[in-house]
Amino acid sequence: MKTKSLLLGFLIGGAAAGITTLLTAPNSGVQTRKNLKESTDIMKKQMTELKDQILDIKNAAVKASKEGKNMIAAFSSDMKVVISEWKRDILPHQQTLQMEIHAIEAAISDLEKSLDIKNEKK
Repeated sequence: MKTKSLLLGFLIGGAAAGITTLLTAPNSGVQTRKNLKESTDIMKKQMTELKDQILDIKNAAVKASKEGKNMIAAFSSDMKVVISEWKRDILPHQQTLQMEIHAIEAAISDLEKSLDIKNEKK
């Protein structure tokens, strides 16, 4: 949308400049037409250059987008590998912790039973 607005501004500005030149021209009609033709040629050249620059920007944006997409995919893949390795590395520790937790729960259960037996004797 901004590109259209910019191009429209160029065209309207060029038309306004052309009309102003015709109305305030100190030169003859032949000279004015020659100047107008030169101005038109310059404007065409500038519009072509602007179009080329816009296409270059568009192509650079597309390239950056593709590269970013590839980088994100590679990062995601690397993270999956790292997480799976981490899970594999902590598995023995996790199992040891679970066994210790079961042992603690068993000890607590034994303590509760011994306390219940002591309380019943009293």
